[in-house]
Amino acid sequence: MSGRPMPNVLIVGGAGFIGSHLVARCVKEGHAVHVLVRPETNVHRLRRADLEAQLHILHLDDRSALERCFAATRPDYVYYLAAATRRKQEARLGDAFASVQEDLIGLLSTIAAAAETQHPPVAFVRAGTLAAYGGTPLPHVETQREVPKTTYAAALVAGGHYIDALQPRLPFPIVTARLSLVFGPAQSDAFLIPSLIRRCLGGERSIIRRPNEKRDLLFVDDAVEAMYRLSMARLQGASIVNIASGNAPTMREVAALIVAATGADPALIELLPTRGSDDVDLCPSPALAAELFGWKADISLHRGIARTVFWWRENIQSSPISG
Repeated sequence: MSGRPMPNVLIVGGAGFIGSHLVARCVKEGHAVHVLVRPETNVHRLRRADLEAQLHILHLDDRSALERCFAATRPDYVYYLAAATRRKQEARLGDAFASVQEDLIGLLSTIAAAAETQHPPVAFVRAGTLAAYGGTPLPHVETQREVPKTTYAAALVAGGHYIDALQPRLPFPIVTARLSLVFGPAQSDAFLIPSLIRRCLGGERSIIRRPNEKRDLLFVDDAVEAMYRLSMARLQGASIVNIASGNAPTMREVAALIVAATGADPALIELLPTRGSDDVDLCPSPALAAELFGWKADISLHRGIARTVFWWRENIQSSPISG
């Protein structure tokens, strides 16, 4: 190193599951790390890890506050992970309106603030979702037309199309990391893998409603490594890159691995019978990431589950993980 200070980093949504791991990675690299969170966000993950990052608390639709944040932090790299991953259906399409307001408008407001600052970032990396592909042919590749099945996925797909339209007007490239289903330590037990682990360790029963569905699963450290390297890769603006393991086990196989890792009684897991036509497999190809910037997943599903089980053994007596 030449002795010059490391670049500034702004992580929007940095108190979430993946975001907090990315904060830890950027702190480890020596960056000056700023974390932007909404006022209602629980920042327990950052507090538990005692990470040296500066918090900026504001609503993403507050354009003036966002502009002040960018002027104060002068980020060289922006990571955007602020979308709500679990949104229940509401009457009168309330979930759709909330998704547009919080996920899509929040993204556009952040892009606008970054573009209008006197010190534009070098790169802007955004987290996308495997759910964008819906039931399209396998393996999913980035050039396929998206078929989102949820308001969450629809908002992220719409964000990608807005980015494609706006990219020529922006002074920095935006790259979307289309993430597989990411799992690992400190994830909310509202999701399947941490829920199964917690219940198996506690001797509680679990139900898997679609045991034959296949999902590409990615350990959080691999996801963070990919996003970090994407920011440095200088890819063409509006690029979309699958960040996937290339391995899509059935949920039946995942449950068996968790039972083995926890030493639980297999009878604790109930597998509901399903019709094959009900299953929607999500199996993206990771080939483009390897081609463009030499990334591939390093941590196997077996190792990732073992590390996640270890974390839960150490933390199961702590307050519940949410968000």
